[in-house]
Amino acid sequence: MPIPVSTPPFPFDAVRDLLGVVRAIYAAAKDGGASREDLARIARVGKELSRALDLAGAPQQGASGQAAAWRVTDKAMLQVNDLVDPLTPAAPLLLAARSRVAGSRLSMRSKPQAR
Repeated sequence: MPIPVSTPPFPFDAVRDLLGVVRAIYAAAKDGGASREDLARIARVGKELSRALDLAGAPQQGASGQAAAWRVTDKAMLQVNDLVDPLTPAAPLLLAARSRVAGSRLSMRSKPQAR
């Protein structure tokens, strides 16, 4: 009889963080004039991460929901890799994320201050 493998606890905070990064990528891409297709591709990854959070957090799903959430997250993590390349500058992502937080109080042209 095979030994059952338990699913590790779902990393809610880390997946939320990754979803935040994907949202920043979307905002930066939109501000940069990305095509509809590119924006749709980024949005699909965000929706998958949101779905994973829903699956993992649904008490009625139990262990099967956790396992499904891991599968969805693993697939989405591979897709995240395709959203940026190593040469993509981080500044537009940071500015887009800051703009989402500050709204109209922050100009997209302002640069983050070095610490």
